[in-house]
Order: sequence, then structure tokens, then C-alpha cells
Amino acid sequence: MSDTIDATAQPATRLEPVAALHGVGANLRVPARDYVRLGQGFYFVFWGLLVTVLMGSQLLILSEIPPFAELFLGLGVLATTVGSWRLYQVRSLGALWHHRTRTALALAGLMVYFCLFVYLWRCVPDNNYLLTNVFAFGAAGILYIIAFNRVVAVLAAILSRKDMALESRVFGTGNIGLLLLPFAGIIAYIVVSAVLRKGNLLSEVRFVLGRANLLVIIVLLLPFSLTLSLAWSCKDAVLRQLSNLDHPEDYEADSP
Repeated sequence: MSDTIDATAQPATRLEPVAALHGVGANLRVPARDYVRLGQGFYFVFWGLLVTVLMGSQLLILSEIPPFAELFLGLGVLATTVGSWRLYQVRSLGALWHHRTRTALALAGLMVYFCLFVYLWRCVPDNNYLLTNVFAFGAAGILYIIAFNRVVAVLAAILSRKDMALESRVFGTGNIGLLLLPFAGIIAYIVVSAVLRKGNLLSEVRFVLGRANLLVIIVLLLPFSLTLSLAWSCKDAVLRQLSNLDHPEDYEADSP
């Protein structure tokens, strides 16, 4: 699939109901090429976030890891950025969509920037400045996940998917309560402890990781895994809309 699909040669689906209630705009006509971009975007974001979190957690917890494995972190961040860029390229879903995808793309750009410091920190783990930037990388990733849920909320309103809209709000709230706030609290504890004990940040990080149990890790990763499932559901919904362009009678039959 590519952008070479001629929008004038392809029919566009007209979307109305719930979108107007959310200020997204009614009577939107979405060309086929935008559905292609949406499908590609959600696909890249799903795999990019999955690889980023898996490799990021491994790099933080394990001191020894094969050098080639570190490359997967960069690939995951790059895939997330590419997916965000494809979503941002969609111009037919209204101003709110454009604003929220722009925010997500900016946060993905921050992840790319701070990802460079992760590699530098792996070379000099005792450097507090580099470790601080690793914290910033984690914060950018969590904020991106929250922003991504807000992007999904717009699409759910446009597609009149009340279930998806509810999930995006619940998962977004869960990401704030179970990811962002605990992360901020842990970072504050590490910094304050390092100052009071006149030690370095790395020793405090190892102390916190050593006291973390499996249940805490599962609770922290739960909202992230739910967000991944939401991204995959969005991809499926978009591909279904794209297939309906060739079978408009099926679209009318499925519409409420």
C-alpha cells in the first residue's frame, strides 16, 4: 500500500453521527488513501510501542545484554514515530484529529531524541546527567501513550464506535493513574534519596528495582497492554472501513 492511490478514483465513505457531538465535525468524507495511512499508522505504532517497551525494560533491568539487542530499542522508537507520522498525514478527519496527532508526533520525536541518551548511558551508566535523560525518555514514552489514547478517541467518535471511545477514555485514565503518577513518584523518590544519601542516581535505581515484585510490574504494564490492544482494534476497524469502499452495500447493512 502506498500514497499513490488516487483519491479521485476511489470512493469516499461519508461519516456522520457521533462525530458532531464530539466537535470532530460531521459529514466527513474520507478518501481511500487516508484509510491506507491510518491502517499503516496504527500497525507501526502497535509494533513500535511493543518493541520499545520490551527492549527498554530489558536495557534498564539487565546490565549485560547483546549489542545487537540494543538496536531493537531504536527500531521500536523509529517504528512508533513512522506510525505517528502516517496518522498525522491524514487531513480528512478534521481539526481536532490534526491537533492530537500533531501532539503525538511531537512526543514521538522527543522519544527519538532521548533514545540517543539511552545508548550513551549504557556506555557510562554512572553518569547522572545521562541517567536523567533516560528518565526523560521514559516520561516521553508514557506521555505518548496517553496522547495516543486521545487520538483513538477522535477516531472512535468519527466512526461512531462508542465501545472504542469508552475504552480510549478508560485506558487513558488508567495510563495516567497507573503509569504517569507512579513513574513521577518513583523518580521523585530516587532523586530525593540520592540527594539525602549523597549517592548517585544509579544506585538508587538499582535499589528500587531490587524491591519491585512481579505484581507491581504487572499492574504497571496492564494499561500499556490494553493500549496495544486498542491500537490493533483501530487497525482492524480502519481496514474494515477500507474494504467497505468496494462493498458499500455491506457498509449500509452494518450501519446502525
